[in-house]
Amino acid sequence: MTTREKVESLIEQVVELPDYAQAELVESLLDMRAQHLGIYHLDDDEREALARSAEDVRLGRFASEAEVERTFARYRGA
Repeated sequence: MTTREKVESLIEQVVELPDYAQAELVESLLDMRAQHLGIYHLDDDEREALARSAEDVRLGRFASEAEVERTFARYRGA
């Protein structure tokens, strides 16, 4: 049995699964498809985090190169 035939057989069997399992499978397949096609959909938490980061940049709330270097040096033991 080829991979395609296995996939088709499994898809036919999915309807026998409970609704919550079907929903989980759909999410997994969408994630896999997006990963292989290079498409990524942000969830609400990620979207909020990016908005906070953009606001920090807009307001100049980020470390200077010197501050970053001092932090790395401290943890490198330098």
